[in-house]
Amino acid sequence: MKFKIDKIFDYSASASGLVLLSLALLTFADVFGRRFLNSPVTGTIELVEIGMAVVAFLAMPRAFFLNANVSADFINNLNLGNFKTYLVILKFVLMLIIMSLMAYATTITSYKFMNNQRVTLDLELYFYPFYFICAVAMWLSVIAIIVWFIKAIKDNKSESSKI
Repeated sequence: MKFKIDKIFDYSASASGLVLLSLALLTFADVFGRRFLNSPVTGTIELVEIGMAVVAFLAMPRAFFLNANVSADFINNLNLGNFKTYLVILKFVLMLIIMSLMAYATTITSYKFMNNQRVTLDLELYFYPFYFICAVAMWLSVIAIIVWFIKAIKDNKSESSKI
């Protein structure tokens, strides 16, 4: 099970990288077309704005799983004993609550956008597919937080037994 979960988070991060690469190519084509061909790519700004949100949310599950988000390293490097376990629990509860609420709200918003058929201005693309991708990525982040917590508690117990 662990390797399958690792792969899911890796695939999510890889998808994020591919979206970012395609946004870079789109931006290059837009700038090149605007400068040399006097013909920019229509809708580039819309696609880049939406794509950057997709990139961020698809990259988050792997960051949560690896605990690679921004943190205060001086706390991690201190030998706190049992207090470190309480800090891990507090961090888990806060991250889980915030990410679950964000994922829930994004899912609800996706359904609302799907029902009212809201579209972008230039390309008239529906919003809801992008919101659903972000919502799925956020639910993956919730799973990643849970898996990280289980792994962190196991690591803390193994460190405590060594001492």
